[in-house]
Amino acid sequence: MSKVLKFGGTSVGSAGNMRMVADIVVAEGAAVTVLSAMSGTTNALVDIAALASTDPGSGKIGGQLDMLVKKYSGCIGELLRDSKQKALTRLDETIKLIRDEAAGYKGPYSERLILAQGELLTSYIFTLYMNERGHKAQLLNAPDLIHKDGEEKVDMDFLESRLKGLIGDKDTFYITQGFICTDHRGEMDNLGRGGSDYSAALIGGAINASQVQVWTDIDGMHNNDPRFVENTYPIPRMSFDEAAELAYFGAKILHPATIQPCKDRGIPVFLKNTMDPQAEGTMISEQEDNSRTFHAVAAKDGITVIRIYSARMLMAYGFLRKVFEIFEQHRTPIDMITTSEVAVSLTIDSDCHLDAIVEDLKDLGKIEIEKNNTIVCLVGNLEHQQRGLAETIMRGINGVPLKMISYGASHRSIAMLVETRHKKEVLQSLNDSLFSAGC
Repeated sequence: MSKVLKFGGTSVGSAGNMRMVADIVVAEGAAVTVLSAMSGTTNALVDIAALASTDPGSGKIGGQLDMLVKKYSGCIGELLRDSKQKALTRLDETIKLIRDEAAGYKGPYSERLILAQGELLTSYIFTLYMNERGHKAQLLNAPDLIHKDGEEKVDMDFLESRLKGLIGDKDTFYITQGFICTDHRGEMDNLGRGGSDYSAALIGGAINASQVQVWTDIDGMHNNDPRFVENTYPIPRMSFDEAAELAYFGAKILHPATIQPCKDRGIPVFLKNTMDPQAEGTMISEQEDNSRTFHAVAAKDGITVIRIYSARMLMAYGFLRKVFEIFEQHRTPIDMITTSEVAVSLTIDSDCHLDAIVEDLKDLGKIEIEKNNTIVCLVGNLEHQQRGLAETIMRGINGVPLKMISYGASHRSIAMLVETRHKKEVLQSLNDSLFSAGC
């Protein structure tokens, strides 16, 4: 059995946690271990890159670097013995690289190079530790493995061919970085925040792993967001499609893109808790759980509503195609959409190109914009023939005004748009009415 294990920033956030991670890696017999940067690192690097782009002489850059030195040198001193100096030298080299890149900031190239250093340094330290424990461990450079093309798609054929030539010894623990990769120009790039999950799924798919394990600091996927809702519980198992919906619509434990590479090859994904390895966690596979009607709720903030009013829609064809072409041109995906005879309402989760989109849409009709919204997504066995289903859900909303509803595209989910100020109330109310009652 070839397993790919991924550990998040909290899981490798201290020397003590790294020891726990090493125990798990050995116990599971991991073929490949994918690591995030130590917790807090990426946020600091993002701040450094932002300061370098606007105020390269800022003393705050030095402060962030001092924090990173203290964090990593403390971990190295506690974790390593024989290879301690080797790790400290690598730390010095990393800090110098970040400082030099910030001083001579060259836009997105420098930003991506700076952001990559957390994963590179963390995986280097962990590999040294595994070797010190007497295990045969080899560090792989993720940017040498994961390449993106001009359309931001990962070249799976290249990844498979590279791994075939590198991974062959069953007695070796292969360690690599999550998140980082190489773009179509051959430069350092990344898979976006939370992309370490995706890295693990890509590698799992490329080696046809028996399973992919995502280790965090929570007992699997919960039925609701425990940051806002009381009395949530972990879900023992769910289908790929349900997990993908929840991840896309805000479930923070899993990166939205993780599911597809594993689904394509039928590789189960396990969500586990580094702090409690014996906890059951969540298994995501092709099998659906039909024991309950409602399985889980997730919420996605930062949603902008765009409403298009146009009499030209009436009894016309081709209008929606024109709308979609504008969003395609500006590389902005649409989350929800509803239509009437003379209006279209749709939502987006990024307003990076909003002004340009609105300018182009003005040729089609009157445009209205509403910000500060949240999509609440409920997943489960929502069969269309089931009587009283919509009534039960609406009763669970507890009178909160709904701006949009998307239902019927599949039998797995219903999405509802509310003002963000109502999010916590809606999540708690749905939890109390749909889950506490054992529906």
